[in-house]
Amino acid sequence: MASSHRDWAWLPINLLYSIAEKFVKFSDYKHFSAVCQRWRHHALDLATDDYKQRLRILKACHNKLPMLMIDTKENHESDERCLFSVTEGITYRVQLPVPCNKRFLGSSFGWLFTVEDKTMVIILLNPFTGGAIPLPPLKDPHGDYEDYIDNDPEHFVTKVVLSSDPFLSPNNYEVVVIYGGMHRLAILECGKDSWNFVDKAPFVYSDVIYYPDQGRGRGLYAVNYWRELVKIDMGSSTKEVLTKRTAADAQVAYLVQSQEGDLLLVERFWLKPDCEIFMKTWRFRVFKLLQYSTGETEAATWVPIKSLGSQALFLGDNHSVCVSTLEFPECLPNCIYYTAQYHIDLPPYVCHGIDEDSGIFSLEEGSFQSHYLSDPFNMNVLPPIWFVPNMKGT
Repeated sequence: MASSHRDWAWLPINLLYSIAEKFVKFSDYKHFSAVCQRWRHHALDLATDDYKQRLRILKACHNKLPMLMIDTKENHESDERCLFSVTEGITYRVQLPVPCNKRFLGSSFGWLFTVEDKTMVIILLNPFTGGAIPLPPLKDPHGDYEDYIDNDPEHFVTKVVLSSDPFLSPNNYEVVVIYGGMHRLAILECGKDSWNFVDKAPFVYSDVIYYPDQGRGRGLYAVNYWRELVKIDMGSSTKEVLTKRTAADAQVAYLVQSQEGDLLLVERFWLKPDCEIFMKTWRFRVFKLLQYSTGETEAATWVPIKSLGSQALFLGDNHSVCVSTLEFPECLPNCIYYTAQYHIDLPPYVCHGIDEDSGIFSLEEGSFQSHYLSDPFNMNVLPPIWFVPNMKGT
């Protein structure tokens, strides 16, 4: 009896072209290319120029691997942005509805953040889907920085992080910002018309993360420049300090979840080399959170680690990312991929210029190498930011 099985991968090419003629959206090409390797190969031939670029980007990043969103002299005055794959060494030029003269306040789950003007309306942008979500104005309840907002609204916010993708969880996500000269914390629940400010006392936050909370979902954690880790109570907007304060010798601290589920702290150090104008990163240190019981109470401390194993970290103004180098062998294991911190508003003890301070740091060798070089003296070119293209909904 003859088999009724059909090998869809080997449909005649003219039939594939007939199918593609019916496509009107990028999602049509994306679903077509997901059928098999042969269809994916032909999808690039069938797509329009814009969709070809999107398909190449999707293939390059696997929808997980961070790429650098960069601005260059050539495209600074246009509507075009570039995505640079550090693992391929390839620049993808794409037409994105993103203002080229705006600083990105961060990137998270494939969304970028800009501030509209001194009204402090933050806009969430998904450049591939065209999605745009305006948030309520970020009004500082303490009123300490009104003049600062008037002079430089784009630097009033240091960093923005999402709890989840607004496309996948449109009714259940939060937005967290680190803002102001003393790096306070504000949180917005989707659907609310005002921000929730954590406390009045300056805590000088450096990074935030949503991290699994002992089987009770994902809790909000933040760290300051003294390695104090705090857990934020969303209901009361109060904080619980989990680790002790240490000397403030690192200029920036990052929080990132490892592939094994551990909470990591990464410290970054700057210095000014001889004959250099700007401060440069010269060292990273990595710690793992160790939680333990002392009788009836829970305690936590940071334990230094010497190796990330088969993992790579991507750090900067973005939502910190950890990837497996077994899954992405083109990434260097036990390394930190980092970008320049575009913070002209750091505390007094953290003074450095806006410079070309991006690269790859090997924890094993303690050595640095470049991944992308821009012009450090062209102040009109915005610094690169790690970005994971999110094409869901296209």
